[in-house]
Amino acid sequence: MADVLGQERNQLVITLKDAHGETFNFNISNPKQDITEQEIKAIAEHIVANNYFKSTKGSDFVAFVKARVVSSETDRFDLTV
Repeated sequence: MADVLGQERNQLVITLKDAHGETFNFNISNPKQDITEQEIKAIAEHIVANNYFKSTKGSDFVAFVKARVVSSETDRFDLTV
């Protein structure tokens, strides 16, 4: 979905650590507004436990590091010359 100018957008950013100790972010657009800390942690732990994804280096993710919801708003610009 494209951003609409002036519209607020939320992303759930989950940071996981791979077997080499490097961290990677997973972004989930527009999570439900009432998502709880327990639900976020359960999602992250489920990803780690089931090896759904590998890091860009081909390693398994081994640990949940942190999560946060990031809110942003698309700015309005008039760039006509």
